[in-house]
Amino acid sequence: MSTTSAYDDFALQAGAFAATRGLPIAFPGVKFTAPEQGQWLEVSWVPGATRNYGLADTGPSLLQGLAQVSVCERPGEGIVGLTELADEVIAAFAKGTVFGPVRVYRKPYQSGLIVDPARVMVPVTVMWQGFAR
Repeated sequence: MSTTSAYDDFALQAGAFAATRGLPIAFPGVKFTAPEQGQWLEVSWVPGATRNYGLADTGPSLLQGLAQVSVCERPGEGIVGLTELADEVIAAFAKGTVFGPVRVYRKPYQSGLIVDPARVMVPVTVMWQGFAR
């Protein structure tokens, strides 16, 4: 069990979410060109420090980290559509959602709006953790 297997399953679930809505999705390290109009998703994966439980070398370890699914659109369309889609992301990765050896341990949340010349983003943070040996 590893954060790699957690990411693999998370990416599959995020890809399925995007596909059912006809949205392009960008994954870390994969070439992506954002559409000129309409919404798209951008995924980030941030594993955290592993915490050891128990003294034995073979004792369990807590894997933890976060995933971020940013809902994006070109500037000029307002934010209502973005925040509505962000709410759908929150529902799709609700507390208790499992991917690989880990699970979402708190309700995902929207972070502050990010605006740059190329896009407007509403990040949704998904906190995860799970025990592995």
